[in-house]
Amino acid sequence: MLEIITGSQIGQKQTTMEKVWRFRHQRFVEELGWEALRRSDKREQDQFDTRSTIHLVLMEMSEVVGYSRLLPTTKPHLLSHIYPELLGGKSYPKGRHVFEWGRCATDARVPCIGDVATADILMTGVLEFLVRLRVETVIIQTNPMLVEMIRKRGYPLQVLCEPMFYCGEMLMAIAAKPSPQLLELHRKTHGIRQSLLSMPSAEQPKRPFTNDVPLRRDAESGVALNFSDGVVSTGCVENGHGL
Repeated sequence: MLEIITGSQIGQKQTTMEKVWRFRHQRFVEELGWEALRRSDKREQDQFDTRSTIHLVLMEMSEVVGYSRLLPTTKPHLLSHIYPELLGGKSYPKGRHVFEWGRCATDARVPCIGDVATADILMTGVLEFLVRLRVETVIIQTNPMLVEMIRKRGYPLQVLCEPMFYCGEMLMAIAAKPSPQLLELHRKTHGIRQSLLSMPSAEQPKRPFTNDVPLRRDAESGVALNFSDGVVSTGCVENGHGL
């Protein structure tokens, strides 16, 4: 299940979040080489991990095997405070129903959960949460190759800036649109028949999404994306190794 933890709940979720910080350091620093994020305590946190942050934690056998982060665009986020030059002062989607999506990764040692790629479970779970929360748009900073992969997953995209070199790599910003229809497509593609979310009752949206139609598995599962919301680099691996 994908556990939803808000920044204000970290005090009650210290054991899980300790695993999250170490998971992030292992994936983004040790494996993907984002050296600007390296910390001596092996716990990757930044100034955007605040009470307003939403952590989406994929657990299997009490261990973190996948993770993703959502930042509200009504608060400081990477495009506003790390990558503002990407847009050259141009406006972009912001507001209560717009989030920045990043810090996505899965554990390379756990390519599948059951017969579904871990990456596909994470991506579908995040999409389910976006739909339940009535998120209209997510903004993402990544490289052009991964933009095309996101497009192939069915997201309608708006290019916010053309690719440019940033810290020696090609980087661009996009806005993507989640929808109930896209969630149904992801569920059909990956053979996911039930909700993937684990949320405290107090955190349940007032109008939960309910879609429990029987679905089938598609042969194209296992494609994974790695959104670059760090300061150094991006990566792309297949079969659940990175998002």
